[in-house]
Amino acid sequence: MTALTVYTTPKKMVHALRVVGTTMAGLIAELRDDTYPATATEMLAMEKRERSLAQSIADLSIARRLIMAQRDVAVRRQAAAETRRRYREQGVTRPVKDKGWSWVTILLPGGLRLQMRTPYLRPSRKGLVGRPRSSGKRGTAGIGAYPVLERLGIEVGASPLTRSMAARQTVLCSSYAEAREQLARDGLDLDVSQMVELASHTGQFAVARRDEALAAALEAPLPRDSMVAGRRIRVSVDGGRARTRRTYHKAKKQENGRRPFVLEWREPRIITVDVLDDDGEMDRRWRPIYEVSLGDADKVFTQLCGLLRLIGANQAAQVVFVSDGAEWIWNRAAEVFERAGIDGAKVVLVLDFYHATEHVAGALKACRSLTAEQRASLTRLFNKEMLEAGGPASVIAKLRAFARGRRARAMNKEIAYLDGHLKAGRLRYFDLREAKVPIGSGVVESAVRRVINLRFKSASHCWCEERLEHLMYLRAILKSGRWDDAMEAQLEGRHFLPRASDTTAFGSKRSGEGNHA
Repeated sequence: MTALTVYTTPKKMVHALRVVGTTMAGLIAELRDDTYPATATEMLAMEKRERSLAQSIADLSIARRLIMAQRDVAVRRQAAAETRRRYREQGVTRPVKDKGWSWVTILLPGGLRLQMRTPYLRPSRKGLVGRPRSSGKRGTAGIGAYPVLERLGIEVGASPLTRSMAARQTVLCSSYAEAREQLARDGLDLDVSQMVELASHTGQFAVARRDEALAAALEAPLPRDSMVAGRRIRVSVDGGRARTRRTYHKAKKQENGRRPFVLEWREPRIITVDVLDDDGEMDRRWRPIYEVSLGDADKVFTQLCGLLRLIGANQAAQVVFVSDGAEWIWNRAAEVFERAGIDGAKVVLVLDFYHATEHVAGALKACRSLTAEQRASLTRLFNKEMLEAGGPASVIAKLRAFARGRRARAMNKEIAYLDGHLKAGRLRYFDLREAKVPIGSGVVESAVRRVINLRFKSASHCWCEERLEHLMYLRAILKSGRWDDAMEAQLEGRHFLPRASDTTAFGSKRSGEGNHA
């Protein structure tokens, strides 16, 4: 069964319930068939058939309960009152009229398309001048609303679970085609455009609530309670790569039927926050927080500041900031913790050890007086010495001794990089290891790979910039193990991270909610 039409007006809902009940009874009778498989092939066919029947019955049960909700006069009145209040909050001063019952199609998680009638409200057009709007030219408040459906979380023609399934597969699979195939195997047969629309709508809402929550945290006083009070947390920032496509819609189509476009590489930036255990490793009992944005460096660090204030990082026992050596990161690192109200004595700034060793190797590579074997041997020796007490200063001094001749300029550039971080106190690897403080940024490097590269940096892939940010944010939510939290929060109109005083923000790790490696 792929479609069901019911006439749900106030006078015909009893008949609609009979239609649904009769259809369900027929499917249940099929489940009571006493035939059994005799071979492995028959077993597989039976399993597929039974699973499909169960999904159809579940969809019919959902449809039946949806009709029952619309029969409830109190539900209809409460929903209409909420819709009118929403219009007032959006600045609509015209009366909101009841326009009767209108046809809608609702997609359910088992693939059933329920065609039915539901109450429809719309701001009055009385007194408006000018031509009616053209298709797709709705105002900020929209043209009308289905109050009962909105109260039940049914948007863009799909139930909450349907939207969640479509959005999850869209960002989880490696392509739209693969996501569509997986959804079809789960009983939800969508075309690509509808699947992407559901995912984009879900992501757009999540990004909007995120931005609202972080902006509010920046304006609110520092929290007195915190979900990370007395704990050590690690904060990291890094950037990835994704290619965006900008089409010139006003230009004429070319011979191939397409309008000209330009491709640009963008640097999506990721923020990770996780809790450390006593050994300085990620505490697996706590789920990390991932934030991703296409904004510039200033916007990303503003978001980081809001996030730190939102989770109450000022109450943490220690805040370890580990990152690579990008200038856009370190030029803003110290300021962001001050803005977040975190005592400077609690903040530990660390240059990722593996990035530091890359610059040691780069300096030796520029020294042409050494053979390849000598450079490899010195690289291993210097990397080991970097972890010893006073090791970074000693390595820098030894590198300066090699900076002679025509290659000195290239070597001095690498040496200056290391020396700058040494003077800023970011190369204290021996002391940090003794204090069980992490010296690697593997968490954010892994997040860049899993959130961005494996899905959005594939060969020949290019993205609409706005859609890219929405889908990346959904994938970040998924990979941090917070999908269910985010979907529930979306229905409640809020960000999925609770207030700082709520100790469940990092939450216990749930099974099946992503790999946190």
